[in-house]
Amino acid sequence: MTNNPFQHSFKPDSSSSWRNRVEKELKEKEYKEFLHWKSINGFDIESWQSSVPQPRVRLQPLKSAWKIIEPIYSQNAQKANELALKSLMNGAEGIWYSKNYLGAAAEVVRSGIDEKVAPVFINDSTHIDIYRPLLKSSLKANFEEHNQPILLNGLRPRERGASIIDEVAILVSQGLESLRKDRKPDSILFYTGVGSEYLTEIAKIRSLRWLWSSILKNEGYEAENPQIFAVNLSNSYSVNDPYTNNLRATSAAMSSIIGGAQFVMIEPWDKTSLPENESSQRMSRNIQTLLKEEAKLDKTLNPSDGSFFIENLTLTISSKVWDQVQTIEKCGGFIEFALSGKLRAQIETNRNILLESYLNSKKTLLGVNKYRPEKVISEIGNSHSRYDLLPDYLHIAKEIQDSRL
Repeated sequence: MTNNPFQHSFKPDSSSSWRNRVEKELKEKEYKEFLHWKSINGFDIESWQSSVPQPRVRLQPLKSAWKIIEPIYSQNAQKANELALKSLMNGAEGIWYSKNYLGAAAEVVRSGIDEKVAPVFINDSTHIDIYRPLLKSSLKANFEEHNQPILLNGLRPRERGASIIDEVAILVSQGLESLRKDRKPDSILFYTGVGSEYLTEIAKIRSLRWLWSSILKNEGYEAENPQIFAVNLSNSYSVNDPYTNNLRATSAAMSSIIGGAQFVMIEPWDKTSLPENESSQRMSRNIQTLLKEEAKLDKTLNPSDGSFFIENLTLTISSKVWDQVQTIEKCGGFIEFALSGKLRAQIETNRNILLESYLNSKKTLLGVNKYRPEKVISEIGNSHSRYDLLPDYLHIAKEIQDSRL
């Protein structure tokens, strides 16, 4: 048995020998063009990774699979409750009400839902969007006024052009400031926007988990995972080749799950163009149902651990984020950083970089800047609230289309 060749390990490959073989396959094309990744988020990374990074990214293990959250947009409390109950009977595992129901209306929308099994989130009610008044009207966040759990919103800046580095730095800085305002870790919900840059978004969520557990330990708490509520970015949705929106949503859902979000919500593929309807709601919900029932992603809780590429990408993003957090801290914390105008200026810079990457076709939006249909439909610009301290909402497809006029 000692001579069995299958008992011997393969000889380790070197970066240079691997690259030599790859360059032959590329047939005189540039290695750096195809396999040296230059991200618009401000970092470079080699496709070839043969070791774990140093320092090692050590995440707190996840304890359970994610929950499928259904968005409900109805403005009528009774109708919203009916839609929620129907969704829960058809695969949803929790509810997000986009309307801020209060008082008796809040009781109505919760009626018949066992919240020990299916959590209910009511926008800016069950969890207070604590920094919204600051970003909206330059009013300082009043932590003393509210005693319920708080929501730290990373989706809002992402929808306006913030990079993933910006988003995680904002969330970490807001979380750190919240801890110093005597908020307990279990009362903080991180609400993050997830795009279709598959591996980057996985590493982004892992970075948030690692940095937050490290901060908790440094602040005297037990290291644990943050509560992460992930929502796919719908500002890249297009009415041209609209069903591709489901592919973007699926990529975002997988990144959220593999990265380690506890709650995942998918916005319907036709959200930007059609009224709320049962068909698109079902299609969006079934994306996650398939990822559980067919892909079995709920059976392995930490699937990305040990991937050399993702481990190195997580460290790269974390390093960039931490540098930005230090800049915010030197400004006096997130509130002062936002009031100084530096937050808006930084997001506007990265917004322009993002748009330029689409206009130059470095990034692709199917049906808009590549494989356009013969009959092009006018993209619909959504009306979103304006914020004093943030740029306006960025509807990517409309911006690209308008630039061609």
